[in-house]
Amino acid sequence: MDLALPGEPKAAKAAAIGISTIATHYQIRYLCLQEKAMVVCVCNAIREKDLKEAVRDGADTPCSAYARFGRRPKCGQCVPFARTIIAAERASA
Repeated sequence: MDLALPGEPKAAKAAAIGISTIATHYQIRYLCLQEKAMVVCVCNAIREKDLKEAVRDGADTPCSAYARFGRRPKCGQCVPFARTIIAAERASA
């Protein structure tokens, strides 16, 4: 279906489709190329894979894992989840 009138620029057609549709299309393509990364600690921007790497390097508590990044838990909301990840990673090693 051609939404642009004859002689109308392609930009008008894009506007008729909707910028959000175009943006969403490119966001989906971009997100598919990215590695999915679970953020464990928003305060310190620590991802699940970073935490698992710290456990493989010998960390056995959230505080010791965060210390490997030069950080420490701030608000504490992440600590229970970090403990779960640490326990699972240690069990699989």
